[in-house]
Amino acid sequence: MERNNGRNDEAISNEVEALKRKAVEKTGLGDFGDPCFEAPLAAWIHDLNTQNVSEFGQGLLRKFMLGDLIRRLKVIDYINRHSEILEVEVPPILMIMGAPRTGTTLLHNLAAIHPQARPLLRWELMEPLPAPASATYATDPRIAQVQALSELMRGSVYEQMHWVNADDPEENTWGFISGTGLLGRGIASLMLNWNHCLGEIDHRPVFREFRNLLQLLIWRCPPPTGGHLVLKCPMTSVNIQAFADVFPEARFALTHRDPFRVLLSSCTISEGISEVFLAEQPGPMRDVERVRELFEWVKTTFAALMEFAKTEPARVSSIRYSDLMDDAVSATNAVHDSFGIDAPDDFEKNILRYLEQQRKGARISPPKSYDAFGFDHDAVWSDSVVAEYCEFFDVPRERSRIADTRTGT
Repeated sequence: MERNNGRNDEAISNEVEALKRKAVEKTGLGDFGDPCFEAPLAAWIHDLNTQNVSEFGQGLLRKFMLGDLIRRLKVIDYINRHSEILEVEVPPILMIMGAPRTGTTLLHNLAAIHPQARPLLRWELMEPLPAPASATYATDPRIAQVQALSELMRGSVYEQMHWVNADDPEENTWGFISGTGLLGRGIASLMLNWNHCLGEIDHRPVFREFRNLLQLLIWRCPPPTGGHLVLKCPMTSVNIQAFADVFPEARFALTHRDPFRVLLSSCTISEGISEVFLAEQPGPMRDVERVRELFEWVKTTFAALMEFAKTEPARVSSIRYSDLMDDAVSATNAVHDSFGIDAPDDFEKNILRYLEQQRKGARISPPKSYDAFGFDHDAVWSDSVVAEYCEFFDVPRERSRIADTRTGT
């Protein structure tokens, strides 16, 4: 999967500095803030030159990182010029976490329907400056700009399995300004060194920067009086304790699903995203070692969720994927009830209206079946970490895949 093209640490360092200089030239700004972005940036550059990335992919992925550096410089400068942003009070947060492909997107969208909820939408996470304002929030021209970028993914596996419009709630990673959230981390299986880096760094600086960005976004566009934020980030569930430390306002809704289905769905969407950037087939999920690493990462996520639920049970509510798919209204209400969030009389009607609109199809249908990627259902469940996780959260086996056009899972 790797190409040895003579790159070394000095060459990578030179390319990193060149990319930083380019960001400075384009913005006229020079304050990069906390150096937490340096290691992910170097790992990203390393992967561009050593992984199975096409010439087109190298150009595009380098452009994504440059854009992240530019956004970083602009956000830091904006907050420095508007220091009152850091005084913005962070309201209560309903934080949705769980392993990827466990229903976090559906639960996020349903919880965002609550009239007291303030989600963060894709467009404002990707283009946060100037700070959104309540008066123009629904008509901001950045919505159309971000939607145009999303439309480039029409017809792909991404559209089948995880379609997000510019004005839909989006997960936290899209707002990270530290080189750690590029493409929502959906490219992690291809960018191997970058992925390893994300597993090694302390995420508290990343989350502190995200906290500042969140304050910026709600500065002039806050939740309703007495309201709450609704956030999600399955890709950082493995770092749930770090997030909880940085956001004491957060309470956590944890989603759970048959680990075998989690693995198959994760491999499928990862392979589909990577295909866009490959120099040649096969993709990363056809490499046994990378599939094994994904399994280990999922198990580490399970362990982190269990540990947090044991340590801070008052901050945790759990929801099974099967229950969410069987009765989305009851499942969403149960999460709200566990945290003392009252639902208005028309909340059920609004959820059912949303689900009906989703069933009409705003995107192509998800795949009818998934490749097993070498996994065996019984073998996955016999793993000691998987067995403990499923027992702890009472996760049922999904004998046949539960699929629905609402989620793409």
